[in-house]
Amino acid sequence: MNSRRDFLKTASGVVLGMMAGACASGNERTAKVSKYFGLQIYGMGPELENDLPNGFRKVKEMGYSTLELAGYRDGKVGMFAEPVDIMEYRRMAEDAGLTISSSHVRPSLREYTADNQQQLMDFWKKTAEDHVKLGVKYLIQPALPQCRSLEETQYVAALFNEVGQLAKDAGIEWGLHNDQGFCYRVAPGGEQSMYLLAGRYPEGSRQIMDVLLEETDAEAVTFEYDCMAAVQGFNDPVEYLQRYPDRFHLLHVRDYAALGQSGMLNYPNIFRQFYANGYSDFYVEDENARSGNQTERLTESASYLLNADFVH
Repeated sequence: MNSRRDFLKTASGVVLGMMAGACASGNERTAKVSKYFGLQIYGMGPELENDLPNGFRKVKEMGYSTLELAGYRDGKVGMFAEPVDIMEYRRMAEDAGLTISSSHVRPSLREYTADNQQQLMDFWKKTAEDHVKLGVKYLIQPALPQCRSLEETQYVAALFNEVGQLAKDAGIEWGLHNDQGFCYRVAPGGEQSMYLLAGRYPEGSRQIMDVLLEETDAEAVTFEYDCMAAVQGFNDPVEYLQRYPDRFHLLHVRDYAALGQSGMLNYPNIFRQFYANGYSDFYVEDENARSGNQTERLTESASYLLNADFVH
């Protein structure tokens, strides 16, 4: 792992040196377009799906290089319009110069039990096979099933290990994307997860995020760290990146509107620690998919990243 980190750090230094040289020669635009970052497509909403070829071209023109999908189901992709076959979807994205590198997929099951474990594994087997065709690097579950007690959360973690190994055997990194629910706490023998009780938690209670980080196999399960969700749950992204340097292989970066407008998140420090850990893949997320001005908002977010000296 150390050699991998050293290689990535060296590679990042070379890229930064190339960028600095470009700026020194006055070719600022060349330096900016050398940055490589992605978009979680949910944020474009109907503005993308109502006309996919033109929508993809807009995304590319904004400055994004990669896509993270949302809305996969049964070999098709779509949330706001008629779903499209995954291979046709890939063709249109590639025609616009975009690479599909990650995908958010959530099974329909909301509770994991011994009775539906095989159904869960069958779902992920088919899903992994389809995503091998798409050529993705990451396959991410964006939300949790029910985790009402410490024991139930540990059982879920054990199933995640099996799913992660299945995806790994197919050549894909499988992981979890934290929403605010990951900050809830669970207690031994509990009946419901708990949130914001000002420290008045039952003895032995633990934060769901911590349980999953400690109970899942680092070789099989990775994490996509949503920085905004962490802060909303009163967690410090930099602290977690430092505490678990090998678990967060990719980031979601977002804000209340366009990136950088609220000042709520310390993205310079977050990115510095993320790069120091040896990782570099991240995606812009915008949850206001039906705002009607997503192209404008996501263009502003891309501009923020292109002009940020802390983004490689």
